[in-house]
This record gives sequence, C-alpha cells and structure tokens, in this order.
Amino acid sequence: ALFVPLLRDGKAIGCLAILRAATGEFDAKEISLAQTFADQAVIAIENVRLFNETKEALEQQTATAEVLQVISSSVADTEPVFERILASTERLFDSRRTAIFLAPGDGQLHLAAMHGVPGTNASTRYPRPFDQTAGPMVIAERRQVYLPDVVNGPGVPASLRLAGQQAGNFSILMTPMVWEGQGVGMITVSREPNVGFNDKELGLLRTFADQAVIAIQNARLFNETKEALEQQTATAEVLKAISRTTFELGPVLDALIENATRLCKSDRGFVFIRD
Repeated sequence: ALFVPLLRDGKAIGCLAILRAATGEFDAKEISLAQTFADQAVIAIENVRLFNETKEALEQQTATAEVLQVISSSVADTEPVFERILASTERLFDSRRTAIFLAPGDGQLHLAAMHGVPGTNASTRYPRPFDQTAGPMVIAERRQVYLPDVVNGPGVPASLRLAGQQAGNFSILMTPMVWEGQGVGMITVSREPNVGFNDKELGLLRTFADQAVIAIQNARLFNETKEALEQQTATAEVLKAISRTTFELGPVLDALIENATRLCKSDRGFVFIRD
C-alpha cells in the first residue's frame, strides 16, 4: 500500500491510497507519479471549492440586489419587499419556515409575512403580547439568537417550546431588525433540530434584516409625507374658500367639513355655532 497526502497550503486535506496484491516496495517513479496525481486531486478539489464559493456569493449578491430592486419600486408598501426577502431566504437556505415579525411599539408582536411549512395556527396566534414571545431576547436586546432545539433546549421561550411540541421539533435562528438603535422586528428561519448556520448565512440574514428596515422606513416616510401634503392641501382649500366668499359663511364651512371628514376618515361632520 502507498499513501500520499493531499496538501493544500502545507495542510493535509486528505490522502491518495494505492493498494496492490503483490508485496514489495513501490519504486521512485511510481511514488513520484502518485505524488503528481495527489497534486492534481488537490487542484480539482480547489477548483470545485472556488466554483461553489463563487456561485454561492453570486446567488447571495443577486438575492440582495433583487430585494433592493423591489424596495426601489415599492416605496409605499412593505409587503412586496417582505415577500421577496422571504422568497430569497427560502431559496438560499435549507429551511422549514421563514417569517418576518414586527414590533411597532403597541406591546404586541405582529406576524407580517411567512413562507414554508405553516406552524400550528401560526396566523391566528398573532398578534400576541410581546413579553410572551421571543421578542425580548431578540428585538429588545438587538442580538441574533440561535436555538438548536426548541423542545428540549435551555432558555427557550414558552411560545417557541409550545410551537415545537405542537408542530414538531425544530431549530430556529432569529435576527433582529434595528432602526436607530431600537428593535422594530425580526426575521426567523427554522430548520430541523440541531442544524446550525454558518457565518455567511448569519451575515446574509443580517443584510436581509437591514433591507426590511429600509422598506419599513421608506413606507413610513412616504405615508407621513403624503399625509402632510393632504393636510396642507386641505387647509389651502379652506383658505381659498374664505378668500372667495368674504361675506358668506356656508361655502367656507362646507369646504372645512368636506376636508375634515376626508382626512379623518369619518362618515360625517358638523360645525355647531353658538350665537
């Protein structure tokens, strides 16, 4: 038997084994040829590794670019962005379920979007009190949390442990969405129990979380700007009515009521005057 190490940067990554039935030593030419084959094996392994790494990096860059494209074309609505993020996560990760949760500050955790195998009554269990979820350990503390076994592992929130007991055990990675130092939500990826995540996957999920926050803030700013413009337009219309009817009150009050009910999304409005 002849064993030749496969060396990469001075480190052994495997070996080439050559066995033959006849006893006796291998001559120098045979050993040299075996070493050549070992070197070629290393080249082949490196080529495949580099190709896969390049392909993986390209897929991740493409996914983030696709999300940014949706963000640019959907300024007023977060739903298309969330759907693209979850679709990309589902495609790039070996996962059972992916979801985005939001914590708007009302004391509740809201389910914004979900892909994959549905949990037991997942859509009906939210919104639920923030303190009864994994929100405090992820969103409030603004840290990425991996739980390898939600049924049997330590430190698992009761809501996740119950979900694992009802729908089947799983592992979960939860990534916070942070805006100006405050947690506003999280992205979760569930896998089979004790299946971990590598550094590239952790980084990619942080990128997706940042993109989700951009979408949320874009929508907020758009809606705030739209609301402010509507209010300014309404007051301008009332002032215009005043300037046109200096001695007549009815048209002014009509314009005022019409704009007030429209902006306040009400069915009717009144102006009462005490003589």
